[in-house]
Amino acid sequence: MRYALRMSSSFVFQPHVVQSDGTVITPDIAIDRVYATMTSSGLEAEPVARLTSSTVIQEPVEAPLGAPAVVLVAASFGMLVSVGVIARDVLPLARAAWRYDDIRNGYGDIVLRSWTVRAGQRTGFVTEELSALMTPSDVMKSLGNAAGLKPGTAVFIGHPAGLGESVDADRFEVALEGGLGTLTHGFDLERMG
Repeated sequence: MRYALRMSSSFVFQPHVVQSDGTVITPDIAIDRVYATMTSSGLEAEPVARLTSSTVIQEPVEAPLGAPAVVLVAASFGMLVSVGVIARDVLPLARAAWRYDDIRNGYGDIVLRSWTVRAGQRTGFVTEELSALMTPSDVMKSLGNAAGLKPGTAVFIGHPAGLGESVDADRFEVALEGGLGTLTHGFDLERMG
């Protein structure tokens, strides 16, 4: 008799968590479940192997640039909020985060921004308040637990602007701007093909 072995994988997320008192902690969080959404109504499970904190991403020439995203990460000590991108083959994630409890009251006012960089020229791509995207409570309800996300879960809540666009860029940058400052992530694009 043959048994199928279930392969498990995790991504170790090591964010610099800026707390409301100005201190910074850097925990190790094993992420073993990932979901992504581009609309206000649906989450799709994604392979954990797509997660990366790399600063260089390889994508086919014709691939859409990607969608800037706010990222919720559930840890045993509470939920974190970070910034990332939903790209065709990868899910880039910043190594910086805020505690959700520290920004909960102003969450909807936080601004998600992104830029493309081509030949040194930076151009705005998306600017949107988080209130226009799927809310954390909607995410939790969608995943079956209105009280919270299971530790080890990451959810990318993307802005749909980048889905169909193939933009000629050398670099893509994303940021969250809110009461605790700014979280940023950027990566150089190596286009293949």
